[in-house]
Amino acid sequence: MRCISLRASLIVAAACLWAGVAWALINPRFTPKELFKQSQMILVVDVKEGNTKDEYLLTTRDVLKKGTTDEKVIRLDISKARDERAADLFRKLAASGRPGLFFVGKYGNNPGGPEKRGLLHLDGQWASCVANSDGVWLYDTLDDALQAVWNGGTDMLRRAVDYVIADDDASVPVTDGVQWSDARLRIAGFDGTIRRIRPVDLAGDGTRFLFVARDQGDRLLACGKGRGAFTDVTETRGLRSASLVHAWGSFTGQGRLDLVSFDGKGATLHAQQADGTFTVRPLELGTALDAGCLSLAAIDVGAGDRAGLVVGGNGLPVVVAFDAAGKATGTPLTAADVDLAKLGTAGVTLVADFDADGVADVLALRDRGGILFRGRAAGQFHPGVASAARCGDAQAGVCVGDYDGDGNLDVLVAGGTTRLMWINDGKGSFTERFNAVGEMMTHAQAVRGSDCTVGDVNNDGRQDVLIAYDNTSPVTYFGRGFLSFGHCHSIDVAENNSLPAANNARDGVQSACLADLDGDGAQDLALALAAGEIWVLFRENAAKDALMVVADLPIDGPARGPVAVTGWIGERCLGAWNVSPGTGPACFGRTEPGPVTLRWRLPGGQPQSREVVIEQGGTVRAPLR
Repeated sequence: MRCISLRASLIVAAACLWAGVAWALINPRFTPKELFKQSQMILVVDVKEGNTKDEYLLTTRDVLKKGTTDEKVIRLDISKARDERAADLFRKLAASGRPGLFFVGKYGNNPGGPEKRGLLHLDGQWASCVANSDGVWLYDTLDDALQAVWNGGTDMLRRAVDYVIADDDASVPVTDGVQWSDARLRIAGFDGTIRRIRPVDLAGDGTRFLFVARDQGDRLLACGKGRGAFTDVTETRGLRSASLVHAWGSFTGQGRLDLVSFDGKGATLHAQQADGTFTVRPLELGTALDAGCLSLAAIDVGAGDRAGLVVGGNGLPVVVAFDAAGKATGTPLTAADVDLAKLGTAGVTLVADFDADGVADVLALRDRGGILFRGRAAGQFHPGVASAARCGDAQAGVCVGDYDGDGNLDVLVAGGTTRLMWINDGKGSFTERFNAVGEMMTHAQAVRGSDCTVGDVNNDGRQDVLIAYDNTSPVTYFGRGFLSFGHCHSIDVAENNSLPAANNARDGVQSACLADLDGDGAQDLALALAAGEIWVLFRENAAKDALMVVADLPIDGPARGPVAVTGWIGERCLGAWNVSPGTGPACFGRTEPGPVTLRWRLPGGQPQSREVVIEQGGTVRAPLR
């Protein structure tokens, strides 16, 4: 009879807790904030088997909210589990050895109910328990419905609870809270393959262009004032590139943004002139292209005003420096202790400051593993060491961001059929956590990723993620904080019939990006569809109240990039961005006027900080010097 009573009480509890929200994957009425408020006690516990296979001991490691008990050890009886499978699943969770969070309270719409309930979050799963009269807790089952409260790792839930404790105004978002406006434009249509569509600031003054990298010739599309028409300025600017891969940077040292393009046969430099036009010349990169060219990235190599280049191919990356006459010198990176054959097929090579020392590192991703080359000075690297980070079959759809909001740059792999979330510990060591990213897992099956990028589409200071697929519509995920993401239903292209003339992108997307294209402080969506059409969806911002601090490296500034920049509101970290001149600004949103503190460190320099105050809607630019 005790077992029946336990199950009945849990059914009633679930009905109260989730009443009216059964349709949602995120419970809008009960977030970790409400969970904290309604909990009488919250403990961090170690979970270990007791004297029998049905007894587990929860030993208190830390107290987050003090209850009425001073017991250091809580007994948990799993013999009354709903079925043997539920018991076995709990045993497997406990075997992980990771600490759990034990919440005790009378939850839901009936707080005066007869029984306290225990909710144990362990290794990303929720276990439902009820207190027995003799002080022993009875475990029933792992409850998937509780994922609507928090879908993510237990360590991240601990961080969320700490945030709620520390901040009286803490919030854990339950929806994206934004919409696309009616101003939706089809701005171009192109034949052939579109490799990338990305915003670029050619003059370094905040004016955006869309750069379309394509096999049959790149295109530059100038954004009109406000939400006016886009103009193809490729011919008037004299751009003659055709890019399979490309990199923007100040390669000529003239304080202007130049383009290096690889068309599958060779590399060319397209140098921007004082009047904004481009001149082209072949690049002799020596042996840098001998192993092919899968990716290009600009990097500060300590050459003053001139950026260098990291060439990623089938072999080890090559760092290219340019002298004053434009002559290129390539230096292959070394990794004597790494067996490339064991790491499989080469993928994207990333350039970012992964160990937070102010110097950019190089991470070469491959099918079964990666190689990390730590920067020791601008353009100088330690020998490569094996890294856990890998890319599977993803040849695209890899992006750097701070997905858990701890100030360290992480790596998302969302290309091909591979979905991996590599969380960085701040020292360049990566742990795979895609099983703890919330609703981002929803589209992990049966789709092929083609592109991904980070943004802050709802201006709440949390990084959001856009993933494009080559066989279905793109999806944007809003950050709830601490590695948990929710599906942006209100701006989902397919769900809202956003592009009726283009089949709502159901045939797939070649590339996509988030960028503030009309300069109103709200980020917009640009899509290159499977058929070659390029559409822009502007975020609704009729009241002009979107608040954004944009921190960028000036093209003629002291560093060629990339540099890790973090933003803070008080003690709350808004995450880190991988910032490069002209192409990769940091975007820190706020939901109300107030300050944002920026922190960064240039190569060879000391840590710097600057407070930027947003007083009204729009963008506040903060050049980093």
